[in-house]
Amino acid sequence: MLIVGNVIEELEVVNSTNTYLIEKSRRTQCFEGRVVYAHCQTEGRGQRGNSWEAQPGENLLCSVLLYPTFLNGKNFFLLSKAVAIAVRKTIERYCPNELVEIKWPNDIYLNKKKVSGILIENQFKGEVLKQAVVGVGVNVNQTAFMDAFQATSICLETTQSIVPKDVLLTLLKELDFLYLELKKGEMKNIENTYLRNLLNYKKEAFYSDKSGNVFKGKIINVENTGVLKVETNEKLKQFTFKEIKLLKC
Repeated sequence: MLIVGNVIEELEVVNSTNTYLIEKSRRTQCFEGRVVYAHCQTEGRGQRGNSWEAQPGENLLCSVLLYPTFLNGKNFFLLSKAVAIAVRKTIERYCPNELVEIKWPNDIYLNKKKVSGILIENQFKGEVLKQAVVGVGVNVNQTAFMDAFQATSICLETTQSIVPKDVLLTLLKELDFLYLELKKGEMKNIENTYLRNLLNYKKEAFYSDKSGNVFKGKIINVENTGVLKVETNEKLKQFTFKEIKLLKC
């Protein structure tokens, strides 16, 4: 049963695929699984209010509309886990000999550099997750970045040029499968797969907290609310979004 990608709207230029899809869903009735795919974004957005750097026509820029009403305030991050797994698997298909990892909460790293970002904008009705717009950016053919030490692309790591729309179609198949798994309640497999592919899972690394304090810790779990659990020499610490920063991969 195809849900994700039943309708694909392709745009040459858009301010942001997420913004466009959110506004469209407010104006008109949209089927679940609708996809907006753009060749160029003028106001691409990432996590933490950051912008998303992408040269026109060289990367994958898309958003998917979902109605995950089977999720709630206690387990909504399962959707983020499923999306991260789908993006990771997609990139791995084009980079079978490279290291592809998920960086909490939902960036994808290729050989220790960022290759993809995910921005999910949720709308709740009470405790029920009424609507989610899932934005995904994947660096496909771009070879120059403002921060070359932190960012990379599929092309840079494999020297292969790939049609971004082919990457999109691969991603939609992966995401459709995992979204159906979520709907069927196959949540434990998604939780385990996310952790198994998580950057620095059960490995010591250096972090800083929101006060700038540097400490060494080991990720031991990510709750389905998105809370990150880190074991330190002092105690078990918990962090939500924007409260912790990885200092080095």
